[in-house]
Amino acid sequence: MLNYHVKCSVCGRELGEEGFLKKCPFCGGLPIIEYKNHVFKIEQLKPGITRYSTLLPEFPVKYTRGEGLTPIIEIDGVYVKNERFNPTGSYADRASALITSYILSRGFKKIWVRYEPGFTKSLSHYLPSGLKVYYCIEKPLEVDVEELFTLAKKGELATCRNIDGVLVEYTSALTIEGLKTIVFEIYEKKVKGDYIVVPAKTGVLAYSLVKGLRELEESGLDTGFEVVAVFPEDYIVPDFIKNTPRVKILKTTNSEVLESFNYLLKKGIHTAPLSAIGFQVARSLGNSIAVLTIGYKPRTRKRRSKLAEQVLKTLEKLGKASAYEIWRYNNEYSLRGVYKTIKSLVEDGLVCEEPASRGRRKIVLYKLCS
Repeated sequence: MLNYHVKCSVCGRELGEEGFLKKCPFCGGLPIIEYKNHVFKIEQLKPGITRYSTLLPEFPVKYTRGEGLTPIIEIDGVYVKNERFNPTGSYADRASALITSYILSRGFKKIWVRYEPGFTKSLSHYLPSGLKVYYCIEKPLEVDVEELFTLAKKGELATCRNIDGVLVEYTSALTIEGLKTIVFEIYEKKVKGDYIVVPAKTGVLAYSLVKGLRELEESGLDTGFEVVAVFPEDYIVPDFIKNTPRVKILKTTNSEVLESFNYLLKKGIHTAPLSAIGFQVARSLGNSIAVLTIGYKPRTRKRRSKLAEQVLKTLEKLGKASAYEIWRYNNEYSLRGVYKTIKSLVEDGLVCEEPASRGRRKIVLYKLCS
């Protein structure tokens, strides 16, 4: 017997599994999963977000690529939940893990993915080969051409006009379930504060965090956070987020975005412009946690050392490896030298990081960037 049911957060209609992958077919609202019993339990031996399985839907197949358990760092007095350390550098990976688990559990052979920046890239990284995937893009001229090339390698580009299979959208119940685990990790780390600040375009992330906070409190735990959603000035705030308790909505101007971006750039911190303003809002509010992707570095061209060439050859042979495992193949060099070389290759965009779990430990694996 299921411990949950799926309904629309706007019109209240029961949706069943139809709400797992797409928005409400009746009103276009955001579907949510409501649990009959709220029990928050941390299962330490389970990897990533599956450690919170008591407040997640259960599927026979549990698919993970090392998402979750991202670090909380401090910058200028602001705690930053750095989502860059997910497999594709996006909090959307949390949603992709659950969505892929459901797709594999149901045995779907063909799916359609409605394009949403960030989310579609993440899901394309998670979906296994052998699955027929159509990426439906209504405005291809507005999509970065490199992203189009990447998606075309992993599936077929199409419009959403003649869908004859399972449709996957960002606005879905499983997206919310994946994203809310950010709050669970903040609680697990015992970080205190008044606000959790998030950059917002769709409002889904902010709503997800509020749902996670509510479920913690319904489990008898105290959180005390309020969620602050920072929207660009020209964006329309969705009705579902306007009517959500514990969400404070702020609008930011383009000049404020650039000012914040330049501020972080001068400190050597690279991030997306909207993430930059989220950081500045958290800094001005005080006692806040900002949920961001921070740490992007520009690619540079420079002559590679002999050790760098050896590291690249080692990864070509091993596929994926930790810094220690790479050093074992090149132990004529110091471990510190190998580690510094790996970090330099990551900054140059030649080597990519992939978080992974080994037992209770979270480690970083390295691989050649495709």
